[in-house]
Amino acid sequence: MLLAALVAVGLVAVIVVIRASPPRSSGGEGPLVALLGGQIGIGQPTAVGKAMSVSGPLFVKNTSDNAVVLDRVELVGIQNVTYVGAYAVPFPLHESPFTADFTYRVPPYGRVLPGVTVAPHATAWIVVGLTPKRGRHQWTEMDLIYHDGGVTYRRHAAVAGAVCAPFNKYLGHCHAPGLETR
Repeated sequence: MLLAALVAVGLVAVIVVIRASPPRSSGGEGPLVALLGGQIGIGQPTAVGKAMSVSGPLFVKNTSDNAVVLDRVELVGIQNVTYVGAYAVPFPLHESPFTADFTYRVPPYGRVLPGVTVAPHATAWIVVGLTPKRGRHQWTEMDLIYHDGGVTYRRHAAVAGAVCAPFNKYLGHCHAPGLETR
């Protein structure tokens, strides 16, 4: 009888603990909106093993009255590429975050993910750094994972792309999935 009572108290304690600290919930795509105007395709030849910037016009707007915090960017379907990182720059831009030699560098006004805050009703440009291995490496969309308080969101952006290395082999032949020439 005493053992049964202890087990019952233990179960109640476990249920209370689980209810008191729920896991972070998924809130769908949330208040961050990708300002694309349709599907975007990026195809960029580059050197093998050289870090490069990838973005296209991945502008996002926070439509909420609360600030949101950017956690990471995932390129859906890409393999054999080293993810260097991602950063956000405020929009409108005063200068391009890209350099002429296709490197990955965070400009002085850029902020590195995770932890970038996008103010209410503000817009940011997201840039991803990749280092490709030899070959053609594709993704079908960019997902931006972010949170507002205890709710995590995943915004799907219709930005497909490819990075191809080495540069000379793929110049003129590096196309985003679905945009290949036949």
